[in-house]
Amino acid sequence: MRTRPRRPIASRRPALLAAVALAAALTAPAPVHATLARAPSSAPAAIPLAPPSPDLAGLPEVSLELASVPVTGRAVDAALDAYQAADAQLATAQQRRTAIDRAAAALRARRARLDAALASAEASAASAAARLDEVSAAIADLAVQRYLGGGAAARLDAALVDEQPSVNDQDQQAVLGDAVLDVLLAERAAYQQRLDAALERVEAARGELTEVVAEAEALAAERPGAVEAELAASPTVAERRVAYEQARVLGTVAGVDFQLVALDAYHRAARTLAEEAPTCGLQWWALAGISRVEGRHGTYGGASLDARGDPTRRIVGIQLNGSNQTQVVPDTDGGVLDGDPVFDRAVGPMQFIPGTWRRFASDGNGDGVASPFNLYDATLAAARYLCRASHGLTHDDGLRRAFLAYNQSLAYAESVLGWARRYEAEVEIPGPANRPA
Repeated sequence: MRTRPRRPIASRRPALLAAVALAAALTAPAPVHATLARAPSSAPAAIPLAPPSPDLAGLPEVSLELASVPVTGRAVDAALDAYQAADAQLATAQQRRTAIDRAAAALRARRARLDAALASAEASAASAAARLDEVSAAIADLAVQRYLGGGAAARLDAALVDEQPSVNDQDQQAVLGDAVLDVLLAERAAYQQRLDAALERVEAARGELTEVVAEAEALAAERPGAVEAELAASPTVAERRVAYEQARVLGTVAGVDFQLVALDAYHRAARTLAEEAPTCGLQWWALAGISRVEGRHGTYGGASLDARGDPTRRIVGIQLNGSNQTQVVPDTDGGVLDGDPVFDRAVGPMQFIPGTWRRFASDGNGDGVASPFNLYDATLAAARYLCRASHGLTHDDGLRRAFLAYNQSLAYAESVLGWARRYEAEVEIPGPANRPA
């Protein structure tokens, strides 16, 4: 922030930009389309994955809405490759263990059917054998009776054919004995066939059961190794997924020139203001436009952002001492923020003057500390400042008014607006923070 409340600053685009030590290439109001750093169209973006389980420890706290935003970078690609390799290894282990379990379940069902079939066949064999014994005993008894009775077959036949009244009781018994014998012999043959068939089924069932038991034992011996491989692969997948998400946070959003952590800072600030001041209409890309011009999204001077939104080096401007066409701003913080006890200097990725920061200081990342050097904090403070300065930030006129309140320079406002609209076109975030109110 380059202005202080209740103290309008005259248009001083070149001077103020010098005050924060921004390079001419950064501050010149060149056409946005000519200067925006974009990923080559042929460069594939890292594959957006489904949001990881919140049970995974060590995940960076980036908004879930950003899970579908493509991110590029060598570290991101390498982490993604490592994660996908581990995931494929786990999938192979899971498939092996699952195949074993399914085969074992099929064998158990097959064994149950075979046990039932064996029991049925053994029961049929026992029943046939018992009846066969009864019939054989009856035949033996009849044979003994025939022998003891001394019956003659020829005589009995003649008696039956001639139907002579001379046929006596002995003759009748002989004829009846032959008929019973025939029945018994036929019954014995039938039960013998039943017994043979039942015994064949018993033998077949026992043989198949032997095979099933052997297969089940082989699977049981194989399963511990499959389970061990699956258990061993699972932690690696979790670790590499966390590593991928951490690398992704620091990667560059596809098509633009800022890291995902920066996008998260803008997105969170816009979401917070949508709750605090719903009529403001501030969108994340408006904040991104200011951040681009003020401090290159926290990377000015070769810095980069860590996963917490802190630049690897603090961004501090030159003295606001009236030289280089800057306004004179005597020290207001005893040098606590800018290290200068004589004159104020703009600080942090959003370039707040210490006096302005005291009024709008915010804790954007919820760590309990409000620091102008942290992009989350500075972005939320800038969002509150913009919404205080102007409402209706969904259209260009409202945005210009807000940007002019940030820095009273038309060239500055147009440059910020150009970057903001380009970011809006390049990056899509699902959810209300990406839609006009």
